Amino acid sequence: MSPPGVGNGRLISMDARDLVRSEKLVRSVKVVCTARGLRSLRSAWRRRRADAVGLPRRGTELARVPGEVQGAEPEPGGGVVRFARSSLRVRVTAGGAVFCGWDGAEPEPSYALDGPCPEADERAELEPDTGGGWRVVSERVTVTVSRNGTVEVRTPGGVVLRRDLPPRWWEPAGAPGPAEPGLGGDGARWLQRSEVAADARFFGLGGRASGPRLRDGVYRLWNTDPGGSFEPGDDPLYLTMPVQLVVAGAGTHLVFHDNSWDGTVTLREGEEGAGSGHDRPGGCRTRMEGGPLRYWVIVGTPARVLHGWTALTGAPAV
Repeated sequence: MSPPGVGNGRLISMDARDLVRSEKLVRSVKVVCTARGLRSLRSAWRRRRADAVGLPRRGTELARVPGEVQGAEPEPGGGVVRFARSSLRVRVTAGGAVFCGWDGAEPEPSYALDGPCPEADERAELEPDTGGGWRVVSERVTVTVSRNGTVEVRTPGGVVLRRDLPPRWWEPAGAPGPAEPGLGGDGARWLQRSEVAADARFFGLGGRASGPRLRDGVYRLWNTDPGGSFEPGDDPLYLTMPVQLVVAGAGTHLVFHDNSWDGTVTLREGEEGAGSGHDRPGGCRTRMEGGPLRYWVIVGTPARVLHGWTALTGAPAV
């Protein structure tokens, strides 16, 4: 007979993490065995089947980038910058929020805005910038668009808070082309890579098991139910949001991707160079399985940023 704690010649041990997992497993089994649990299980199965039928199947895909700038059309608060294979709408609102929409994406209809889209800042105008690019200058923020589609959000003093590199789309190879250049379909997957200051720190993305501070890692944008309790590493939880609050010495900004599709956000904190060493900027990769590539950016002090966010999407429910 094996001595206590030994089975089949192998030492059996259980630490606190194993104990928590065992308790969660037992709790989950008890929940499933109830009538309510069975109904939830059937509902989840039906949703998964509906997704499998309704969501597009991924076959051969073709990659696309914006290409070189072709021209621009001024609009109230900004304008549309046209590229060889896409277009970008930039609009600054009267409250200082910046909207960016690729491939013809408009602010509305939106699942998140509280009421109609804010009025444009009539004083902000689209004007030529150096290097063949364009820019929109307002009282609170400056947005520059390079000739290949890099978007920079700057403070009024010219300090870069966020640099969004040219996006990339993947579209089905057999899909019909857009009705006109710069208009893509919602079924295209896309990736947006961004750079922030070396000392920037990330917060947000909805409810996360690790808390509001976001460390280096991959965060999925999809709602799940961890089954009553959770611990760090159990993400995603039941309320994820494509919202990041980025705090740096040069300033704070909030970025919100108005998109309800499944996706992931990969974060990497930067590193300040010691002495005369070069800084390594922080990085963010936002990858979505479809939907429009559109987002809002709000800059300022943390209090002003949060005020602008609630003005845009409404006050939280209490």
